[in-house]
Amino acid sequence: MCLLLRSAVAGLAVAALLLLLLSWPTSDSDSELRLAMAFVMAPFPLSMVAAWSARLRYWPVVGLVAPFAMLAVFLLQPNYGSWIPHKTLAFGMLIGVPAVVGFMLTALLCAKLARMVARSAGEGAKGAEGTEGAEDTAQGGVRG
Repeated sequence: MCLLLRSAVAGLAVAALLLLLLSWPTSDSDSELRLAMAFVMAPFPLSMVAAWSARLRYWPVVGLVAPFAMLAVFLLQPNYGSWIPHKTLAFGMLIGVPAVVGFMLTALLCAKLARMVARSAGEGAKGAEGTEGAEDTAQGGVRG
């Protein structure tokens, strides 16, 4: 399964669990405050578990960075209430779109950075071998 599909499924799972958390019944303002605090902190462990379950490469990094990407997408997204007349669907999209897009962006960024690091490490190893051989020929001998 490709990286984008696995990260989208992980983001969708996080969004579904966050929406389930928001549907938790509250009886007073104290329990509402606890629910708000839980909603703010829940994306971190949920992201870690979702990234691990989706078997994303570098899952700890993806799980840690994805909530911040979700927050950034949440702040940048438009108001769906003006586009979609059904309030429940608009609210679901308000939570779901940032979770899915945030996970996909984070997974892509981690994959890209991993490729760049591997490529630069490969070039560094080639460069080290090349300088060792140049030193040998400059000294007039070859190491055995």
